[in-house]
Amino acid sequence: MAGTPFIWLTAFATVYEFIGTIVLEISSNYWFQLYSLLEFAAIYYFYFKLIQPKFNLFFKGTLLLFLLSYILSFLPNGHFIAGSINKTITPLFVITSSTLWIRKLFMEMSIPNLWKNSEFYFVASFLLYYTSTFFFFLLSDSIFNLNTNFYDYWLVNIIAALIFRILLSIGAWQMKSN
Repeated sequence: MAGTPFIWLTAFATVYEFIGTIVLEISSNYWFQLYSLLEFAAIYYFYFKLIQPKFNLFFKGTLLLFLLSYILSFLPNGHFIAGSINKTITPLFVITSSTLWIRKLFMEMSIPNLWKNSEFYFVASFLLYYTSTFFFFLLSDSIFNLNTNFYDYWLVNIIAALIFRILLSIGAWQMKSN
């Protein structure tokens, strides 16, 4: 199944964030930079396997754009700006790819029941999470520097991540039952 790499990445990230960041107290800046790359690769693989044959140019262009923005994120602009650069391409890719998958779904009418389809839960989880946190990550540097309570805004990310993981779990469960 195309969603398997993302499930493994999520599991690894959960373990690493506890052991690496909390127990060993390794700076999370390095992990977030690496995670952006791994996250995009897993999502790219998922959508590539889902809708690739018709949209080869779209996938090549997006990959090039991401790699360019990823390299630019290493410039010394502060970690929020680097994170914002990396967090811009992924949501735009998810929104476009999800739209293309929905279009393909309606044109082919190949899935009789979406509620029993793991791909639906993965697409829904990606779409909900990345659209709900897009502006937060894009503006995180400004929000942090505005003498407001940054952690109140962080609640948006926590709720979105909770819904995201619930939908991913349902998708993984549907993968196993199919």
